[in-house]
Amino acid sequence: MAKKKTEQKPGYGKILEAWVAPENAGDPVGVIATSFTFSPKFFEEECLTSFLQLESDPSEDGPVYLIEREEKLAQLSCAAALVDQHHCRGLRSLRWDLMATRMPKGLQHAKVSLLYWSNLVRLIVGSANLTDDGYRRNLEVFGVLDFREDGQVPISCLLDTLAFLRIAASYSSVASGSSPPLERWNGLLDRVATDCSQWGVSDKDARGAGVLVRPVFSGPGQASVFKSMQGLWPGGSPPETGHVVSPFFDTPETENAPARELWSLLRQRGDAEVHFHVSGEEIGTEDGVFLHAPESLLHAQPPGRPSVSTTFSRVIIPDGRSLHAKGILLDSSRWIAYLIGSSNFTSAGTGLSQHPNLEANLVYLVDTNRFPNARRLLGQTFPDSEPVDLDDRVKWKPRTEDNEDEVIDTTLLPLCFGSATYDCNDKHEATIRLVFSGTPPAGWELLADGDNQRIWGEPEWQSLHSPTECVVEWHTPRPPAGFWVRWKGCDAAAWWPVNVMAGNVLPPPEELKHLPLEVLINILSSARPLHRVLKEYLKRRPNQDSNANNVLIDPHKRVDTRQFLLQRTRRISWALNALRKRLERPVVTIEFLQWRLRGPVGVIALAHALLREARSEEEKAFLLTELMLELSRTKPETRVGCVPADIHRQEIAQVIGELRDLVPPIGDQSPVNLRQYVAAVFEAVKP
Repeated sequence: MAKKKTEQKPGYGKILEAWVAPENAGDPVGVIATSFTFSPKFFEEECLTSFLQLESDPSEDGPVYLIEREEKLAQLSCAAALVDQHHCRGLRSLRWDLMATRMPKGLQHAKVSLLYWSNLVRLIVGSANLTDDGYRRNLEVFGVLDFREDGQVPISCLLDTLAFLRIAASYSSVASGSSPPLERWNGLLDRVATDCSQWGVSDKDARGAGVLVRPVFSGPGQASVFKSMQGLWPGGSPPETGHVVSPFFDTPETENAPARELWSLLRQRGDAEVHFHVSGEEIGTEDGVFLHAPESLLHAQPPGRPSVSTTFSRVIIPDGRSLHAKGILLDSSRWIAYLIGSSNFTSAGTGLSQHPNLEANLVYLVDTNRFPNARRLLGQTFPDSEPVDLDDRVKWKPRTEDNEDEVIDTTLLPLCFGSATYDCNDKHEATIRLVFSGTPPAGWELLADGDNQRIWGEPEWQSLHSPTECVVEWHTPRPPAGFWVRWKGCDAAAWWPVNVMAGNVLPPPEELKHLPLEVLINILSSARPLHRVLKEYLKRRPNQDSNANNVLIDPHKRVDTRQFLLQRTRRISWALNALRKRLERPVVTIEFLQWRLRGPVGVIALAHALLREARSEEEKAFLLTELMLELSRTKPETRVGCVPADIHRQEIAQVIGELRDLVPPIGDQSPVNLRQYVAAVFEAVKP
């Protein structure tokens, strides 16, 4: 019997569920996300797993999970996380990019996720960092906007967010020019802008419907949150009431600029109220409470106006959880504007300071005359709280732990260290390309991420005459996720993330290297997903694989080799036919097509398996020629939003040329009909 779903409180939900594709979303194309604090493990095993809808489990399925993850990540045009430099570190799969925003002042504090399936683009904007705490334990707030062909969300929300994400990512590049991860990031943004520019309605049409949603971004060179909200508020009467929920505020000893700005948005005559919803805690055995807010919020109230008031409420938070939601709600007799997102009620968070953070929010503007239930519905998304009497029992105790708007005591990578990029050529020779934008500090050196073994450093760099770019040979099979960088006088090492030149330079998982021909045939002939077929293979490999391979290649076994060869040739023919049909299916990314052609279970892998297990040069030539002929018959299907058929055919033609070079020469001693067949196919498939 299926378990009965627990009824969910109205206005509440699980953020991770927003990463799961809704019905008819299509195939995954790409995903990018920004965060302040960050957990690579959580992003990889929870967010990406949900986005790609992986069936295997990292804690239970081991190699099968790695295989499924590698296959599906390799098919994306981009998978990346942009993280503030104070928290951009950790081990991970290099199938996705980790990019650090290296702002000279301020923080990358926005929490935006863009998920692109072939039929849907989803924006998730909220207060939650990409961590276990952010998605599972804290009290957070988030909004989801879906864009599709028949969607009703203002398309300006998507286009403005693309522009913001482009600006945010620009802080990840400190050297001249671009970098492979930045190119992939901007490439995905370009594709979304091109493919989805008509997926929505105009702001005019949305406002005419009585509900308007708009993104509000703040940061260097941008307007403050308050200026943006003022510009969105309809003409006529200003709001009468303001509600604020925030875990963090400006320090108590300073004048509270955000509170002052909030009061300037409210009407300047008559009644006006500001309500602060904050966390708190009991004072030991005393009959009192600590409010996690500064008393300066109270003092920001306009003097000499008896008709205004400031009140405080304590947010009701379940045990073990922490308030992390941020929001500002403005209310009048007709209109409500509710801002949610990453902005704490601080000068840096709202864009009032000299060095503001990068922040991302959504504003929902509702005409309550047309939607009388708006107050109730929006109220359900506001944290529950209980009023607090401001008497002698109240003590002001702002939260200071993990204050997100303050610089963390972390050793940062100097800006002279640009990008570190892993690459590998056709001969499986791996290198790390290091880019510098200045002179590194004296005595610098790179340390391995696991054992702190010295890898490279200043002496080697100087021996090359201190270039802005240099290539370091990499002899370890596993690509590095990053390096620790140390120099003279530093208290602790800084992390330098490594990204890849392209996804196809990464070595496949050990379980996918040199798969036997029989296994590749099973994979290509099966309608089941790759990881399911390999799961069965991996289960029986320790006991059965050696025997199975001996049957295939041991010439001393007493079997009818002619019958076996005939059966195997038939199976290979079936596999080639299935391979052709698979290649004819439309693909949403060129990376997906490259995986089918050059991945560990693709055309090139099959060709090498044929070469390994064929019994003679003639058999090698025949089977490879059959493969070339089957590929030449491929007729790619066309579908809107997928790789164009002409590009599809060009990629296949290039692979046919590579296969031609692999066909061994056959001499005059070979059968005439074989020589004629090979020559005829070569003529038929030539460019």
